[in-house]
Amino acid sequence: MTQAPCPKCSGTTRIPASGPNKHVMYSYDKGDDTLACDNCGGQTMMGTATGLVRVNPATGLGCIHEYKGSNAGRCLTRYVCQLCSDTYSIDSSD
Repeated sequence: MTQAPCPKCSGTTRIPASGPNKHVMYSYDKGDDTLACDNCGGQTMMGTATGLVRVNPATGLGCIHEYKGSNAGRCLTRYVCQLCSDTYSIDSSD
């Protein structure tokens, strides 16, 4: 698996925060008004943004993911990027 800097956060792991409820987001940093990147790991259930993503084979650059979800179990959804095949799962059970 070849990796490259995340094009969404430029490898910094942080993206500008926006919206009226940004301050209630788990990863919100009031000091610099940013959130954890939701393209390089912050989109996963317990993940942390890493600043690195898989390379999109079509471009040879870091992928801006286009995830498609599918039911993988009773309360489990599996997401697969349609561009680079990156995957993660979300368990919504209590």
